[in-house]
Amino acid sequence: MTRQNDAQLRDLILDRTDFAAWLARYRERLAQDPQSSLERSRAMLSYNPKFILRNHLAEIAIRQAEDHQDFSEIERLRACLAQPFAEQIENHHYADLPPDWASTLSVSCSS
Repeated sequence: MTRQNDAQLRDLILDRTDFAAWLARYRERLAQDPQSSLERSRAMLSYNPKFILRNHLAEIAIRQAEDHQDFSEIERLRACLAQPFAEQIENHHYADLPPDWASTLSVSCSS
């Protein structure tokens, strides 16, 4: 995390006071870390997938399949999720923040 990205990240957080305190502690910890930023970044990318199935992505694919008998979005999503750690420029939108309408989605674990 670079200082220039701090503002972008802070804008995603509701409690900015807690965020500022956390960020200060995190920066202290980074100062003690023997890994370089590049090594740390590579390690994080190898453990944290860029692409995960999110409710709104599934909802879009399901609606397209049910409403139009078009399963192409399901196939595109499946192909993307088959390589969740890979940098897939063509699929960058699958890693975006969810749209506002997605906050109204309700998912049942029994489905």
